[in-house]
Parts: sequence; structure tokens; C-alpha cells
Amino acid sequence: MASHAPAQGGLVLENSPRLRQLTVLLFYLTQGFPLGLFYYAIPAWMAAAGAGTGQIATVVAAAQLPWTLKLINGFLIDRYTFLPMGRRRAWIIGAQSLLVGTLLTAAVVAPAPTDLAILAAFGFAAGVATTFQDVAIDSLVVDIMPEEERMRASGSMFGAQIIGISLATALGGVLFAYSGFAAALAVLAAVPLAVLIFGIAIRERSGERRMPWSSGNAHEISRSIQVEAWAPLVRNALRALFAPLSLLLLPILVVRSIPHGGFEAFHPVLFTQTLGWRIESWTGFYSTTLLASGVIGLLFGGAVVARIGVQRTLLLTTGLGAASLFAMGLAQPFWSVPGVAVGFVIFSKLCAMGYFIAGIPLAMRLCTPAVAATQFTIYMAVGNFGRPIGAALAGVTVEQGFPQWLYWGGGLAWAAVAVTLFFVRFPGENAAAHAAAEVLPQGEGLAPRVD
Repeated sequence: MASHAPAQGGLVLENSPRLRQLTVLLFYLTQGFPLGLFYYAIPAWMAAAGAGTGQIATVVAAAQLPWTLKLINGFLIDRYTFLPMGRRRAWIIGAQSLLVGTLLTAAVVAPAPTDLAILAAFGFAAGVATTFQDVAIDSLVVDIMPEEERMRASGSMFGAQIIGISLATALGGVLFAYSGFAAALAVLAAVPLAVLIFGIAIRERSGERRMPWSSGNAHEISRSIQVEAWAPLVRNALRALFAPLSLLLLPILVVRSIPHGGFEAFHPVLFTQTLGWRIESWTGFYSTTLLASGVIGLLFGGAVVARIGVQRTLLLTTGLGAASLFAMGLAQPFWSVPGVAVGFVIFSKLCAMGYFIAGIPLAMRLCTPAVAATQFTIYMAVGNFGRPIGAALAGVTVEQGFPQWLYWGGGLAWAAVAVTLFFVRFPGENAAAHAAAEVLPQGEGLAPRVD
């Protein structure tokens, strides 16, 4: 076993609880930037230039697609790494570099709102970078953080990503309107770039390298917990996934984000073209509602779900959400009334927040100890399929002249989940959640909001 060079600075994660918390906060903050840009600010910019729902849906779906493939990221990050830099930092630095490079390249290319292929390509590249960074940071949390720090880290994950999305949406809307695409992307790339420099400056454990050409060696702990076997991991994960309750959970996870994938494609059109809002008004309103939902969820969500119960909260939010979706579809003659659209967006955010907060612990309860981390990652990857499905639904229904069916389709999906939750009893607890981190670390930790 290689001996360790002494640490060459104080920025070592294993030695500093504050540095560990700051690392989680900063990287989750930057996760929100590409999400805010490609899900909200750029669609609003395209809509203001006259783009249709189908065109916007193409870009949104391309940015969302890498999130459906996040399972692959987890396997790759766990299986392959450059141990002299730590188990996760090489992936984190690489993913963050790809994100910065994507934003700066997009600023140089400066595509027009009608350059769908170019915008979709940049959205996809940003999504790939963000998903790899997300899985790597979650893995780092479990590798480095002791158990007593993880709850606080989970709060930082949830709140920081929401703040990042809100900042990118609001700033992007203003910069697109007054400075243009190139200037907006160049300014917004500054924050991920600063966090990349921070990621290069830190180390996971004492004696490791900051960069491949630096001095240092792999830490014994990293060597001892590095996962090398493929077959048992895949076999046991598939066995757990095909259990009856697990098969029932999968569509529940998928359905959660179907309406909101459609909203991300259609609501910029609804607000800028039907209601006549300016681009910065729509992005400012949406970022405000997004930030408010994050703060409410952070401060009160967990306590409310604990008091009501996970399955009851899911039943309540899916039932109310389905009713609001059906009502919004029926209210099509009144969509030009600001209060109708604004009220629906606010209420749908609250329902989605409850669905998300209650859905995560339900998924963790079904994880078996031997493969809990991989199983949880699979659940989160499957859940991401709902967003591109919703974006595609928006493109089909709106382009065919039946936009009300976007809401009715989402309402039917949520109603089906409510019926399932009414008749099926999921387990009330699972003691395996913490044990999972000792087996395959990439899966524990709060999933991202668009996960």
C-alpha cells in the first residue's frame, strides 16, 4: 500500500465539517444554473421570439434526457475513478468543467431562437454535465460525511439547487431581454467557473493529489471501499426492482413529473403569448414561485409529511393535484385571465412539492440492504422519464390544437396514482436506509429536484 504525502494545505474535506457543508452547498447551487436556463429562461426567450410549443419542447426534452440516464452515471462513477485524486473529485471536476465549457461555447456560438438543433445540443451537453456532477456529489457526501452531518447536508442540497434554479431563471430572463443570448450565458457561466476553481482547490482526504500531475497518493480508505465487481451488483439490484411493490412504485415515480415537463414547454407560450407578459415578467414570477416552494419545503415540508404520514401525503397531493389539472383544462376559455394561470401555477407547485418530499422516503423504504444505493439510484433515474414524456405530450396536444388535453392527460396520470395509493399499502418504515451507504455509496442523499 502506497504511503501518503503530507497534506499541502488546509482544504481537506475529511478534516473540516464546515468545508464539507460548503462543498455540498456550492455544487448544488451550480446544479440549478443549467436547469434554470434550459428549463425556464431559454424557453421563455424562445417563446418571446415567437417559437411554438413543439419547438420549445424539443430543447427542453433534450436538456431533460440525460436525467433519465442517471443510472448509468452511478454505475460508472462507482466502478471507475482516479483514486490518487479521491474517489469522486475527478468526476466532479470533469463534470463541472464540461458544464462551464458548454455555457461558454454556447455564448460564443450565440444561436438564434430558431436554431433548434444547436440549442438542443447545448441543453443535452449541460444535462450530461449536471447529472454526472449530481451523482458524484451525492457519492462524496456518503463517502466523506459522518452520519450526524447528512441531514443538514440534505437541507443544503434541496435549498441550494432551488436557489440556483431561481437565480438562473430570473437573471437569465433579464439578461436575455436586455443584453442578448451571448452576454447572458457568459455572465451566468461565472458562478460554475468559480465553483470549479473551488473544487480543484480542495481534497477529499489528506495526502491525495489536487490534479493528476500533482504529488500525492490514493488514500487507504478509498482503496478499501472502491467497488470492483459488476455481476453481483447488477443481479441483486434487478432482483430487488422486480419485487411486486417495487414494480408498483416505478409508475408512481414516473408520473410525478409528467405535468411539469409539459408545463416547462407550454407555460412560456401561455404567459408570453396568451397573457401578453414580457419575458422578464414570466421568468421573474416563475423563479419567485420556485424559490418560495423551496423555502416552504425546506422549513416545513419534512415536518408536515412526518405528521400526516408519507402515503397519506402522497394520496392527498396526487388527489388535489389531479383535481386542479382537470379544472385547469376545463377553464380554457379563461386562460387569458391572469389570476387563473397564476393561481394554477402556485397551487401546482405546492402539490408537486408534497409529491416530491413524500416520494423520496417511500422509495428509500423499498430499498433492500445489499443493493439499497444502486436500487435508489435506479428509482430516481426512472422517475426522470416523466419530464420528457410531459414535454412530448405538450408538443402533441398543443400543436394539434387541443392544449386542454395537456392538463387532462396529466390529471388522468395523477388520478391513477391516487387510486393506487388508496388501495395498495406500502411499508411504513425501512431500517436499511443508512446501511445502504456502506455498500454502494452513490445512492444515499437527497435527490435533485428534476431527478
